[in-house]
Amino acid sequence: MGFIPVYTDLDQLSNSVIDLIAQNKLDEAERVSHRLLVEYPDQIDGLDRLAQVYEARDEKEKAVEYYRKAADFARSMPGFDRESIDWYLSEANRIKKEE
Repeated sequence: MGFIPVYTDLDQLSNSVIDLIAQNKLDEAERVSHRLLVEYPDQIDGLDRLAQVYEARDEKEKAVEYYRKAADFARSMPGFDRESIDWYLSEANRIKKEE
């Protein structure tokens, strides 16, 4: 019998934002991202997904702001390694260079 992945409500909600962005349903993706922030304030998903929504909308300043917020969150919470923090900062820097 194979391993069956278990998806939590958090996973499903977070993944739905990616799907909504891919379908260019950005208002709905933003609403779900804000819901992630409210329902799962101890998880990085809401910040990460909002950064992705703003990047998809070409709202570069907001995207940079939320990637930096995600980096700060990762820095302040146990379980995040330096590589994760650096990735969020590199995303912010990549977008800043595009401005």
